[in-house]
Amino acid sequence: MLADVRISWPASGIAVLLSALVLTGAGLVAQSKRDVNVTARRYAFTVSDSNAAEIRVQQDDLVNITFAATDIAHSFTISDEHYRIDRRAEPGKPVSFRFRADKPGQFEIHCILTIDERCQREMHAKLIVVGK
Repeated sequence: MLADVRISWPASGIAVLLSALVLTGAGLVAQSKRDVNVTARRYAFTVSDSNAAEIRVQQDDLVNITFAATDIAHSFTISDEHYRIDRRAEPGKPVSFRFRADKPGQFEIHCILTIDERCQREMHAKLIVVGK
């Protein structure tokens, strides 16, 4: 005699499974996720896994940024009409945030804090979203 076996998925397991898939016109495709560490210190941004101060992702990637400041408070700011991101980190207090890279192009990242005027003038990086 066979037992009646039921598999029960917790709601969180279903949510994780569904969030890993994106419905497109072509059907169901896997979603890419990018984890990037960005460190700010007078007067530069450093991006993990990059020799340049740039974050390079593919269009539709889910981008998870961990932003840390090492010396004074800094901001990670993109002031584009599409990407409006403004996060502040203080030394020893990194912040994490995520966004969908759904618009291709190059977008300027800068520090807008006035603690040190050179930060505003000299701290620049780029978000590069490569289109499909």
